[in-house]
Amino acid sequence: MQSIDFAATVDFVERLLHTDLRLERIAEHTGYSPYHLHRSFRVAFGLTPHAYVHRRRLTEAARELSLTSEPVIDIATSHGFRNQQSFTNAFTAGYGLSPAVWRRTRPFFPLLSPYHFAESEWEIGRAADGFEITDRADVGRLLPLSHASVDMLPVLVPEQHTEALNRLLDSCRVLLAHVDGHPAAAMIVDPGNGHIEYLAVHPLARGSSVVRALVDRAGRHHRRLSVTTFREGDKADLGHRRALLSLGFGPASLRTEFGHPTQLLELDPSGGPL
Repeated sequence: MQSIDFAATVDFVERLLHTDLRLERIAEHTGYSPYHLHRSFRVAFGLTPHAYVHRRRLTEAARELSLTSEPVIDIATSHGFRNQQSFTNAFTAGYGLSPAVWRRTRPFFPLLSPYHFAESEWEIGRAADGFEITDRADVGRLLPLSHASVDMLPVLVPEQHTEALNRLLDSCRVLLAHVDGHPAAAMIVDPGNGHIEYLAVHPLARGSSVVRALVDRAGRHHRRLSVTTFREGDKADLGHRRALLSLGFGPASLRTEFGHPTQLLELDPSGGPL
């Protein structure tokens, strides 16, 4: 599939997000077989069409929970869920709290933003391993990357996230991988202890070796690296834990961040897991 086909597929899904969107229906619209669509979509974005639809529905349902007083059952059925129980189970797995509790206690943040990319951004997916890495970046370059890769972040409330990025950029080392100026991935590392405070990878770069390149670059300056990610079996994880483990990180202590259960992973760049 070409970039124009993926863009059209995402547009189709977003227009009909709350209707019956089985893989066969999406494939029929694209003109590809279900198998080819499923495989190509996953290679391009790092998640299946089903996972994309599911997380986008949860995100829009969370938005409505936050902004309206509509009953939970009405929000559930209007966003493609069969009943309130199936919605509650899915929402709790994704957001960590039941819809009712989340509505009372949390500001809105997305599980997944729409994959609407500028034509020039598609170069990220075509770059393979042709990334340039710089040690300079500002909030203006990192914020769009954060929104595109929000599924990697425990929470993203824009004002708080901007403030946090500014603090990190003032005190930590930043590494930005880009393609012709378009951010593909970024890492912010605490210079004191080697902890990766921020890691974001553009969906179109998920199938590349960009994270390996950033880890290798960071390893030049730090004897040990660590990062916090999802716990094993967390249904909110789209494969980010597995990707980090494949780079040699090993499980360490269990943690809780922003009310979400997480785990610290550690790596000795010269010798593998600690």
